[in-house]
Amino acid sequence: MINSATARLPNGLPAEITRSLVSVWTRYAGQAPTAARTQIRGNVVTCMLVDAVGDYDRSMAPPTRDAVAGDGELTPSAYKREAVAAVVRLTRQRVASFISSHDRDTDVATEVFILEPSLGRGAPTLADRRSGRRVPGIPSRALERAAG
Repeated sequence: MINSATARLPNGLPAEITRSLVSVWTRYAGQAPTAARTQIRGNVVTCMLVDAVGDYDRSMAPPTRDAVAGDGELTPSAYKREAVAAVVRLTRQRVASFISSHDRDTDVATEVFILEPSLGRGAPTLADRRSGRRVPGIPSRALERAAG
């Protein structure tokens, strides 16, 4: 089934992430967003979903005391697990942080995934971080904080 949010997407990693997150979103919201777009800049993946927040908010199960919901329950924590798993699967990198912002006034959801740097993409080794050696592309202050 083709929906308007993913119908004209080009190929490539951002398009794959968009399709996957729209699929997860649709399962939780009950309706696909009218538009979606993903940008990747360095280790930050940002996905915007348009005309999506109201449907998502209405479909969520009421919060429970237990952070882990039962099987099949549509909860924000279950959505987060699925969204993070989709990004990990497609990028082949772990997600260090997930930030989800839903603006009811504009009906836009913004999902931000901060990826852990991978050694193959220029991340400093643990030895370099601990020694405080200058690593190309990494500000020295960042090394000082990591060594701290």
